[in-house]
Amino acid sequence: MTIINIATLAALIKSRFRFDLVYRGVSIFSLAMLPAQAFSQETLNILNWDDYISPSVIEEWQEKTGSKVHIITYDDEEIRDVLLADGSQYQVDLAVVDANSAKKLTSLGHVAELDGWDTLVTPSLMRADWTEQCGDRSVPYLWGTYGIAYRTDKLNEPVSSWSDLFSQRQDMSGHIGMISDYYSLWAPALLTLQLQANSNERKDLEAAIELLKKQTGQVLTYEYAPSFLLNSKRKADLYVAIVYSGDQYTMNELVGEDVWQYVIPKEGALVWLDCWIIPARSQKRDLAMSFLTHIGQPDVAAINSEELGVAAVDMNAYRLQSQAFREDTLIYPSETDFRSLLPFEPMSDLQIRQRLRIQEAIKVIHESK
Repeated sequence: MTIINIATLAALIKSRFRFDLVYRGVSIFSLAMLPAQAFSQETLNILNWDDYISPSVIEEWQEKTGSKVHIITYDDEEIRDVLLADGSQYQVDLAVVDANSAKKLTSLGHVAELDGWDTLVTPSLMRADWTEQCGDRSVPYLWGTYGIAYRTDKLNEPVSSWSDLFSQRQDMSGHIGMISDYYSLWAPALLTLQLQANSNERKDLEAAIELLKKQTGQVLTYEYAPSFLLNSKRKADLYVAIVYSGDQYTMNELVGEDVWQYVIPKEGALVWLDCWIIPARSQKRDLAMSFLTHIGQPDVAAINSEELGVAAVDMNAYRLQSQAFREDTLIYPSETDFRSLLPFEPMSDLQIRQRLRIQEAIKVIHESK
């Protein structure tokens, strides 16, 4: 496996930025890539978060088809979208993206049509808005919530609220992990202020800015928590972090202890939905569809979901899962709790650019302390 040089990627993004967002520099992240010519026709190249497909599911498909899977990992959604939008330098045949990005990439012509995708799963066995959110060229994959994970062995008291991240608690000072992107950084601050998570009102953003600036001295990192634990020499200093549901399992594996606990904040949690897309430039659409057919089968989807600790979108898959997993309200919130969850709302490019500029300033303040 070849790891693309970060400086090379930075040059690629600067010269080929076509996603209507401003270039904001390349943070430290892990992105595994291989040149397109290095793959045979029997290798399916999947762009995905790390540890976001069950190895047993991949192995079963490889045994059935005789083909191979190569996983390309990312932990920065903006760079992921740039790579999918460009597509000329590296071959990606199948990718997992959030629902908003799936629609954005589709509107820009970067997503292939999915002929008969509804034969992969039965849409009636999903929530109606799952298929609507992903769009007609994407297949719903997994869903969950966006909340907080904390180390039960490090903090004096449990974490139960977004406001805990901004409370100046001494046991958390210097040990907080935020996520630096245009939605995930802002939503906790806005919700702490009892404002709309997707608000773009000037007065709301100004209030959130002040809260984020005040917090900078308490923050350890703005890197995605699992990546920080994987790459940083200071991983033992991370006590609490903004994460996606299911991340706590990966984080426990990375520290070698069952110490990370996930919570849904009492002010309200955001609900996310990930979708499968086939990039328009893929030369292996039949192979990609074969994999989607495989992972879309209820028994396979059930295993994949439960092994990852993340909720399935297909009710048939849900019914095949263990009772303990189905009854875990951190994975499958009750219907009442589900109705209180907040969706990740789409934003205009102008709104995104505004948030990106400000959050870069927040990071500069943090780095100066």
